[in-house]
Amino acid sequence: MRHLWLAFVLAWGGLGAWAESPWALTHSVAPGETLYAIARRYGTTVEELARINGLKDPNRLRVGQVLRVRPGVEVALPRGSLVYVPPVQGQAFALWVGGYTWGYAEFLGVRYPLVPRVKGLWALLGVGALVEPKEYPLRLVLEGEETFLALQVARGGYGQETLALSPSLESLLQDPGLKAEREKVVGACPREGPLTFSRFLKPLEGGRITSAFGTRRRYGTLFTSYHEGLDFAAPEGTPVRAVAEGVVVLSERLRVRGEAVVLSHGMGLCTGYWHLAERRVRVGERVRGGQVVGLLRSTGLSTGPHLHLEVRLFGIPVDPAPFFQGLPLP
Repeated sequence: MRHLWLAFVLAWGGLGAWAESPWALTHSVAPGETLYAIARRYGTTVEELARINGLKDPNRLRVGQVLRVRPGVEVALPRGSLVYVPPVQGQAFALWVGGYTWGYAEFLGVRYPLVPRVKGLWALLGVGALVEPKEYPLRLVLEGEETFLALQVARGGYGQETLALSPSLESLLQDPGLKAEREKVVGACPREGPLTFSRFLKPLEGGRITSAFGTRRRYGTLFTSYHEGLDFAAPEGTPVRAVAEGVVVLSERLRVRGEAVVLSHGMGLCTGYWHLAERRVRVGERVRGGQVVGLLRSTGLSTGPHLHLEVRLFGIPVDPAPFFQGLPLP
């Protein structure tokens, strides 16, 4: 094994198509945020953010809107190169490796296979929303050759909210079966297979985002956690559609998530659809992007009719919003 400790090399220019990836360090707009505040957080300017995001009016931002902040980073390897998107709390980020035919990456305790593509190898990695913003080691094993890099996880800049719950909903949060329910959802998602989509489709028509991913939440008089998905409010009975092609790996009534469906899309990535009125797909069924998987309602731990759309990557909840822009395919 050959060990190389590589510096955190920034290469903002000369990346060609890599720098144009919509996955280049992104930020989801929280309630009350301004472009000026976002620019200060990431050490850039309002003018630069407006330019790279094509904003005609920098004063008009939408809650949940995803802004690109920085392009990718390129690092030289002994027999090729690595390009990656800087990791952020609560987001998936991509790696591309050229010059090698097989390998894997390890980050924050999870091993991710590097999948062959026409231009090399690539993988999607996940960062938990509560991961402390600081440097963490990335281990690459490429054809038996080990390489280590230090990657800086950026702060996600998430907001806060308090939800007033009825006594019956508060009792759900104290249910001893919560852990088992979570384990069932995570365990239903396989980690193998090719990715089956290039970008997410709308999960419903006419819905509006009422709660962004990562928002720090206080539930009634109980405890503080964070929002693991993206909430869309819409009238009861609104058809809920698969955001991408996939295979149904869970379809049943759950205590907290209500009528629930989970789709597997390959490479350890799954989408979850919670709080439905009814389910219209069965386990083992392959569905196409845009196919109706259920109808909207307010079941489980829910204060009103809405869809909670969740994305998990190797079991880690990540922000669904960037997936609507597209995947960083080489």
